[in-house]
Amino acid sequence: MAERLTDDVALRLLANTLPTGAILVVLITVLGPLSDAHFNPAVTLAFWLRSEISTGLALAYIALQCMGAVLGTWAAHLMFEETLWQLSTTVRT
Repeated sequence: MAERLTDDVALRLLANTLPTGAILVVLITVLGPLSDAHFNPAVTLAFWLRSEISTGLALAYIALQCMGAVLGTWAAHLMFEETLWQLSTTVRT
């Protein structure tokens, strides 16, 4: 949708970033008390480095987070009728 909004690449990025950041704040606020906001391995690693969770629990969280990322990607591919396995063709600098 941001591509239709403007030709300005910076404004497109902002239009995509602000809602993503806002929904992340909502998710952490709502689900944080249930899961300690372990939404990605970096959060889990920080908890582990501060000795707030055990090594076994940290490894379990990280494994499940990675599994969730892959399953979420596959679900999105199926919803948009894309092939499950894809290689990126976008060159990043």
